[in-house]
Amino acid sequence: MEMREIEAFLEVARELHFGRAAKRLRLSTPRVSQAVRALERRIGAPLFERTTRRVRLTPLGERLRTELAPAYERMERALADARSGAGTKVLRVGVATSLPAAVVEKEIQAFERAHPDCAVVRSAHPNTEPFRWADEWPVDVFIGWLPEDPAPMEARGFRVGRAWHREGRAALLATGHPLGRHVSIDVEELADHDVLYPSSMPPDLADLWIPPATPAGVPLRRVPRHRSATLEEAILLVAQGEVIHLTIGSVRPDNPHVVTVPVSGLAPMVVAPVWLASTDGALVPLDWKCPTGTPP
Repeated sequence: MEMREIEAFLEVARELHFGRAAKRLRLSTPRVSQAVRALERRIGAPLFERTTRRVRLTPLGERLRTELAPAYERMERALADARSGAGTKVLRVGVATSLPAAVVEKEIQAFERAHPDCAVVRSAHPNTEPFRWADEWPVDVFIGWLPEDPAPMEARGFRVGRAWHREGRAALLATGHPLGRHVSIDVEELADHDVLYPSSMPPDLADLWIPPATPAGVPLRRVPRHRSATLEEAILLVAQGEVIHLTIGSVRPDNPHVVTVPVSGLAPMVVAPVWLASTDGALVPLDWKCPTGTPP
C-alpha cells in the first residue's frame, strides 16, 4: 500500500471534497482521485459515495478512517521527533516498478552509507508516471528507464543524471504468439504485429520507446495504451495474445502465459535519475548527477 494513497484518503475524508484535499496536499485533483481509487481497488470496495453535489464516506470508509487516522498521526509525530532529534534529512526517491532491484539498491545503499544523516524514502511508480506529474512531483528524484540520448528529455524540462545501467530491448509476448517461440526477434519482424504504445507520454518522447517505424522504414502497428495502464495491466493484455509489449530484457513476468524475447535493431535503454529542471536538482545527490561536460 502506498503512503500517498493513505494520505489522499485521510485528507479527502477530512475535507469531503477532492479539490480542497488536493490543494492541501499540493497535488492535482486527478492525482488525489487516482490515489483514492487505487486504495479502493486494493480493498475491493468503495470508501466514498460520490455525486455531482457531494462526497461522503461509506460505512467502510468511516471505519477505515477511524482506524487509520490515529495511527497515521502517531507515525507522523514519531518521524518528526526522530528527524528533529537526529537532524535527519529526507530524500524522496521514486522508482520505476520495472527496474532491476539490484541496480537501484546498490546506488541507494552507497548513498546512504556516504550520507548517514539523510534518510531515503522510496516509492514505486509506473515508468511513465513522471510525465503525468507536471510540476507537482511527489518525489525529489525519479529513477527510471530512459533513452540513451538525454537531449529530448532535457528539451521537455527534465534533467538526466549519469547512467547506472544499460540494457537491450525485449518483447513480451503470449506463449502462443507467432513470435513467442523465437530465440530472438529482429525489430523488422514486429511490423506485422500490434505493439502497445505509451500514449500517456508526450508523443515525441513516446516515439523514443516505441518508434513509429522500423529502421527499414516500415510503419509499426502501434496500439495506444490506456493513460493509467501499469506494467501489470500491460502483461495481462499481452497474455490475451493480441498485442506485444516492447520493454527491457530484464522484465520477466511471473505469468506462465507470457514470455520475454530479446529484440535486436533498437537502441538500448538506460537506468538513470531524472528530476525537474525547475528545481535545479537541489536535493539530488551530486554523485547521481553527470560531471560537467560528461554525457550520461
